[in-house]
Amino acid sequence: MACDAIARLYDVDEDSAVFKKLQKTEKYDQGTFTFRARKGKLIDLDKLHESVWATRLSGGTRSGLVSLEVTAVGHIVSSNGATVLKVADSDAEFVIDRQADEKKADVFSQLQNVSSDKVVKLTGVIDNYTGHWPNLLQKEPPKPRRILVNSFEVVERSQ
Repeated sequence: MACDAIARLYDVDEDSAVFKKLQKTEKYDQGTFTFRARKGKLIDLDKLHESVWATRLSGGTRSGLVSLEVTAVGHIVSSNGATVLKVADSDAEFVIDRQADEKKADVFSQLQNVSSDKVVKLTGVIDNYTGHWPNLLQKEPPKPRRILVNSFEVVERSQ
């Protein structure tokens, strides 16, 4: 049902929505939910937040979110002393920061050397978007969102 709702509301490829449990038990265990936008579409994180808030997850539940990892394509620019990803074909942008993990911190250093005329595909975790659902959903995510970069690649515009 969640797969259908996300696919219907957020222009997600229905065939790409997959839930993978991390443990093979009968209990309510952790898992990973993965989905991908249809070609030429974007997933609006504000609408995703509103949609989850409107479900029972905004009420009394002990479940939560460990992390929200996103992949976005755009240009890296410097704005007010910060490194920013301007998402292609939209007004969306992410302030990019380094991970605490030294291996991933090096990725941030490399990213800062990418020319702003290059198209970059960046993957990272949304900062401070974690916790039990009721508490997490009651506060508005900060704007612009901050993404802790895990990896990136320079891509051709056709991707």
